[in-house]
Amino acid sequence: MRQQLRTVIFDLDDTLLDSFDARVAALAQVFAEAGVTHVAPGDFVRKLMGQQLQGLLESLKAEVGTQVDLFTQYRRAYWLNDTARALYPGVRELLERLQAGGVSMGVVTQKERLFDVDGQVVGAAKELAQVGIDGFIGVTVGFEDVTRHKPHPEGIELALATLEASPEETLVVGDSAADILAANAAGCRSCHATWGLPDGCATLGEARPHLVADSPAGVLRIMAGAGTPRESA
Repeated sequence: MRQQLRTVIFDLDDTLLDSFDARVAALAQVFAEAGVTHVAPGDFVRKLMGQQLQGLLESLKAEVGTQVDLFTQYRRAYWLNDTARALYPGVRELLERLQAGGVSMGVVTQKERLFDVDGQVVGAAKELAQVGIDGFIGVTVGFEDVTRHKPHPEGIELALATLEASPEETLVVGDSAADILAANAAGCRSCHATWGLPDGCATLGEARPHLVADSPAGVLRIMAGAGTPRESA
């Protein structure tokens, strides 16, 4: 019999936080500055699906032969712009219900947790505070906190250690193949969150989640022991 789930680790973008428009707007600004015209910013974001943005932008820089540091300029454009970020519908209620039930929660993201841009402190931890959910999250593991990033399980393992949680009692919820592969490698239960997936996004490929939730309410049903190989809204 599967152990009761006592911990949930979430991905951030496209799972808890709807930042799609903000990422597209930042890329559009950078691509215009660098003269990148053959890649649509929206398509670029859709194809990320948990991959490391820095490496992809460095490859694009080499491809187009620009002198513009695409990644540095993207970070400035994203973190210093005012394009709205918001929680997906039902996310706050999910976190409130989990907290009330004594469930520990963490976030593992490919974003940097805290860093400085032009004298301003930014990062995933700041975003969690800005949308008002930092009080629910016991640990945030960012890009700078590990040396091996998703799909490697190091970030999840660090979150588990900080929360003093066992993999067998942990559900990892994320939208990308990298999230699912990292969860499975860490020995956790993996849940594919589909509610925030942009239209035209990539599939999971070889990643095989244990469960699928089409809404935050689906995660609650999974935590209650009602999850099936596909848990729908």
